[in-house]
Amino acid sequence: MRRRKVKGGALAGAAMLLLAVPPGAAAQAREERPQMSERAAASALRDMRITPERDRAFLLAWELGPAASPDLRAALIEAAWAEWRGETDRPAGSEAAFDYVAAVMELRDVRAIPFLVETLIGGGANALADFGAPAFPAVLAAVSDPGGHPHRVGNGLTVLRFMVEDGSLDARQVEQVREVARERLIGPQDPFIVADAVRLALALGDPELRRTVERIATDRAAAEALVSAYWDDGTPRKPEHLNWRLDSVQATARLFLSGGGADVGPIRRRRSPR
Repeated sequence: MRRRKVKGGALAGAAMLLLAVPPGAAAQAREERPQMSERAAASALRDMRITPERDRAFLLAWELGPAASPDLRAALIEAAWAEWRGETDRPAGSEAAFDYVAAVMELRDVRAIPFLVETLIGGGANALADFGAPAFPAVLAAVSDPGGHPHRVGNGLTVLRFMVEDGSLDARQVEQVREVARERLIGPQDPFIVADAVRLALALGDPELRRTVERIATDRAAAEALVSAYWDDGTPRKPEHLNWRLDSVQATARLFLSGGGADVGPIRRRRSPR
């Protein structure tokens, strides 16, 4: 099985490109060909071969979104997994998998939660937060994974922050979020994780967590104990890069402690009913 290597920012950019396609253009393209039934589309999506029929089926499923039949939505999710894992005969280097991720985000189908958690390395925090409590266990597991990809953990912390801000969690779940925030503010952590953990800690309104963030903001030793001096592969960061990261983490903590940063992403964006 081929594993697709994904750069952190690629997914979000590709998703935005897909979603920027004018719906009218997609509809016009379909009208120029015989209408494909949802049943035929589901069958084409389950075919691992890359064919024009599969691409037409994808377009139909993306355009219908939540209005697609349960079977077509399930087929799109299955196809997205196959694209993400590189299990089709699509040429290496293709970014089609990112289009599939973006389309799955639009389904609003709880069956997509495991896939959206897996692909959190590139974003998708808003799509998962829209599910609320049903997505909570999978997101909590992702951010609690000590060996988790830093972008998956960081974006997962953002999902939890959105859920806290939405008020979609019960008291027990909020306590679980509080505990994972504490754990992620005990070093060493990837700098990306620290920034998202700081925002989550402050969103919880917990006095103890706020004091922890205050120490990070003002005490260089506290920041140094928290920010990992190593890259994911175990190689040490250069001193100038590490110092820059420490400066950034402390500046982030000061910014959000002051009540600023409302325009700093990721920002909660709720989707209107489709």
